[in-house]
Amino acid sequence: MKNSFNNIYQKSPIWIQNIFISVYGYLMFKKRYGKRYHYWFNYYSKKDYSDISMELKNQETEFLRLFNFAVSNSEFYKKLYSKISISEIQSLSDLSKLPIIDKELLRASIASVYTVDEKDAITSFTGGTTGKSLQVRFTKEDFQKRMAYLDAFKSRLGIDPFKVKKATFSGRSLVYNNRTKVFWRHNHAYKQRLYSTFHLSQKNIPYYIVNLNAFKPEVLNGFVSALCEIAEYIKRNKIKLTFVPKGIFTTSETLLPIHRELLEEVFRTTVYDQYASAEGAPFVTECIEGNLHYNIDTGIIETDNNQQMMVTSFTTYGTPLIRYNIGDVIEFKNGVCNCGSSHPLVSKIEGRKVDFLYSATKDKISLSHLADVIKGNPNSIIKMQFVQAQYDSIDVLLVVDEALFVKEHETIILKELKYRFGESMTINLKKVIDIPKEKSGKYSVIKNSIK
Repeated sequence: MKNSFNNIYQKSPIWIQNIFISVYGYLMFKKRYGKRYHYWFNYYSKKDYSDISMELKNQETEFLRLFNFAVSNSEFYKKLYSKISISEIQSLSDLSKLPIIDKELLRASIASVYTVDEKDAITSFTGGTTGKSLQVRFTKEDFQKRMAYLDAFKSRLGIDPFKVKKATFSGRSLVYNNRTKVFWRHNHAYKQRLYSTFHLSQKNIPYYIVNLNAFKPEVLNGFVSALCEIAEYIKRNKIKLTFVPKGIFTTSETLLPIHRELLEEVFRTTVYDQYASAEGAPFVTECIEGNLHYNIDTGIIETDNNQQMMVTSFTTYGTPLIRYNIGDVIEFKNGVCNCGSSHPLVSKIEGRKVDFLYSATKDKISLSHLADVIKGNPNSIIKMQFVQAQYDSIDVLLVVDEALFVKEHETIILKELKYRFGESMTINLKKVIDIPKEKSGKYSVIKNSIK
């Protein structure tokens, strides 16, 4: 049935596809915004986050509730904890007595992890940089609760999630006919225009910009790489935008200071970063003061010596996550925020553990270390990607503006990279017409295949 529907959709004219998208959007709207959504939205919108002792007490209560539920309802956790005295798990301090779950174990055991039948669940699929796909099942309440939390976060920033027009850039396969040059579809049910990230290119971006100017979205959200690709084109070609959004919400990829600076300059608005995951990890959201907060009422984040995250999430009853090594890297900081929230402050989230390269001495060079290289690029460099398959060499793919690019620019880039990777590192600069996107629709700055 699903394949038949996809075939009909692909062969239909755009106006019919927009109807399909809107009908699907309406059905998803009912799933996401039911009675429990409204209950939790009101709760989170009015909640006082200022008392840290109450927040920690609530966190402990939620952890014990999830733990006991998983032991009683998930065959995976029953087996995993068979040698643990369940009665000894009485507080947050007992969390360390439980084993850590890695991605491969979760993937291989996923069928026994579920506590809800697929027909009664809302499903989500992971993938991204690890290349390992995973189907996650949420209970309807958990899914609505997650949506309510994110919408309450936006509401506190002065953005009504139901009234604003939204432009979304994410990895959905929506466009199958390139000849029309219409690289977006419209979800009337949610006042949302969905822009294809798969078709973003220097040749096609002008069509996107014309449509954005006509649509005048009040909110932009989606992949960092897609939004920055459009922003970079606008800035380089000095294009005038006829709208000013109320905010930009970035997802799925690491937001570096250079990304924030570019987006806020071009779109003349504020960027709000947020962290979650398709698996259902606890939230990290950015407040009105511009600080990231680890939202301890949504779960628990632990870190190892490499600052990799082990997550326990309070909204994963369909696919319980307890001490799950999600592979992302987080850095906390001390202090109290002026926004009034007592939730811990986060300095940065660097993203997936594969978001790094190796130097000639096998030291890790993260994406943040490459930020100054990217920021210092001559204006002739449109896009670049770092590819590493062995320790002593790196391929650097460059998409350039031929009208501005000169040989001297290669020398500038090589000098900066040699400084970071060492003189013994072989660095191959390769000019390419374009850099392909991943299956998810994202554009990866780093591709490291060293195991």
